[in-house]
Amino acid sequence: MRVPCLFKSSSANAWLLNSCFTFITLIVLITGSAAQPAYKKRVVMISIDGTPDYLVDRFLKNGVLPPNGAFARMKKSGTYAGTLLPVNVASTGPSHIAIFTGAEPGSTGIVGNSFRQVNQSWEEPPLTAFKQPFSAETIFSAARRQGKKVITLGGVGLDYSDSSRMTDEMFMYPVIAGPSAIYDLKKGEKKIIAGEEYISLVADKETTKPEIRLYKEPVTRCWFYLKDSFINEANVLKPTYQIIADNDSTLENGYMAALKETGWETIRFMHNGKTYSFSANLFLASRTDGRFRIYFSPPAELFGFPDAFMQRLQTACGIWPGEPDNLKQTAGLVPEEKWMEQTGRLASYSKKLILAGMQEANWDLLFGYFSTLDDIQHRYTVTDKRQLDFTAENGNRPARYEKIIGQWFSTIDRYLLEIMDAAPPGTSIIVFSDHGMIPTHSTLLINNYLDGAGFSFTGKEIQAITSGNSAHLYINRKLINSARYPDFLSRLKQSLAGLKDEKTGKPVLLLIADSTEQKNHGLYHAEYSGDLFISCREGYSITSRFVPGAPFLIQNTFDMSLVRDQPEAVSNFLLKGTMNETGRAVHGCLSSVRKGQSVFYAWGNNIPAKKIKKMRSLQITPTVAKLLDIQPPVTATGKPVL
Repeated sequence: MRVPCLFKSSSANAWLLNSCFTFITLIVLITGSAAQPAYKKRVVMISIDGTPDYLVDRFLKNGVLPPNGAFARMKKSGTYAGTLLPVNVASTGPSHIAIFTGAEPGSTGIVGNSFRQVNQSWEEPPLTAFKQPFSAETIFSAARRQGKKVITLGGVGLDYSDSSRMTDEMFMYPVIAGPSAIYDLKKGEKKIIAGEEYISLVADKETTKPEIRLYKEPVTRCWFYLKDSFINEANVLKPTYQIIADNDSTLENGYMAALKETGWETIRFMHNGKTYSFSANLFLASRTDGRFRIYFSPPAELFGFPDAFMQRLQTACGIWPGEPDNLKQTAGLVPEEKWMEQTGRLASYSKKLILAGMQEANWDLLFGYFSTLDDIQHRYTVTDKRQLDFTAENGNRPARYEKIIGQWFSTIDRYLLEIMDAAPPGTSIIVFSDHGMIPTHSTLLINNYLDGAGFSFTGKEIQAITSGNSAHLYINRKLINSARYPDFLSRLKQSLAGLKDEKTGKPVLLLIADSTEQKNHGLYHAEYSGDLFISCREGYSITSRFVPGAPFLIQNTFDMSLVRDQPEAVSNFLLKGTMNETGRAVHGCLSSVRKGQSVFYAWGNNIPAKKIKKMRSLQITPTVAKLLDIQPPVTATGKPVL
């Protein structure tokens, strides 16, 4: 190999300089290292709640997800799993905690989205995975322990309740702290305030007092005023109006928000030293008739650490906009287009949080979270012929709904691509989901069944605590003593094995597991697991609610027009149904249920292009640890896949 001469000179200095450059050039040609600068190793973990691999594959194949999008790029030039096996039970709380710790629910103690402590008082409410302490180290704590800077932007088990659940910089996923509200207002008296004219707006019903409520308690009244204003369109002033919302009766000292004819306003307020927010929107308006309908989303507690980080996030991203209001959408009080706007605002905000977090200095591990696809699939999955919605809209609803789902997958794909393009050099991006989604046609009212089968829920002998498609059954040992217990448990197993769908004659349950069998599924925890654990076949969800007068199996839907001929107990049950209870698709199934399985993609710094046929969600945290060159959490059991 000939190395070119860089300088031509007879001087000794030039000869020396030429020799040095020749030596450096040789080193570069031999090692190539000068062309490959060393970057700081960083990892971004992104959870896309409720994303099944089968849908991503379908949308990539049929072009809903573009060939130059994020999923296509990760699949082509990164590592991906043909399927990711979630833990049992595959629901948001236990799945995320298992992923973060690399440990089974039987080790963490988070055995469901909801569950009981075996020895807690029978009258106390169930525990929740979103607040309950767990007995395992997370990847975030392990990284901090080993000198890494960690940023977390929403997620299960990340809050201020304990130092082990906090990170160097964090945004806690906001906690819903009260109900949403809708106010119908009409014109009242004219008022002159600071020389300007306002018209007070008063509640249409004298018994209705507009107010903000936290945990069922009113914390402040609300006053509304109509004010004429102008907008500038192409340098032409056009008349319009605003509705001023205030939390006291005096406008001179300012106000909470000014609602325009279109668009949302996010309002932040303090109460008892905590920060809350909600979003407001003008649902209906008739300036001529002087009548207006104003919507307030559920207030939510906001928390970020440290304060300066929270301030930077809110400067960059604004105030958290709130979640889509599922219960009021089911009741017909939130129109579908407004629900979609809520969903889009939260999805966009989640993306902005991640982009802003990546702008922080010297971080090593960052976690971000999208709830969007989980919300969408709960409401819009219609793929089972037994679903009430399957023949709705002259049979066109399944296709219309699938198009909606595809559009939102495309939106998240686009947001992921923005994140990938904005990531600092040297960043590895891990995209995963906690579970998939299974279409459902019926909801099992398990406590109704137990009570009718001679295992008294009303007599407090037994109760089931559910998580979507599965449930833990707890026997009251104060009523069923040790002498009666073996026979009671045996009869209970036999009865559940005979629980069949009256329309098909087929068993409803896929698994009936005592403590021994629960251990085989990684679910048994002596302090929290039920005497029995049950899980349904595909097509069914389970509810803990006891509904007198209702059958134990009800065809589920969010469309109340489809159940007008049903008994009042049935329609009332569906009207109040939660997303993972009466949703058109749910999670909480066993990891063996194919449509409940999820996704894993890795892309970026030194990640090879390869396919892993099948992997377990418990391998995600060890893989992240390897990319960061740290030891995984002490309780992690899986092996890295890279």
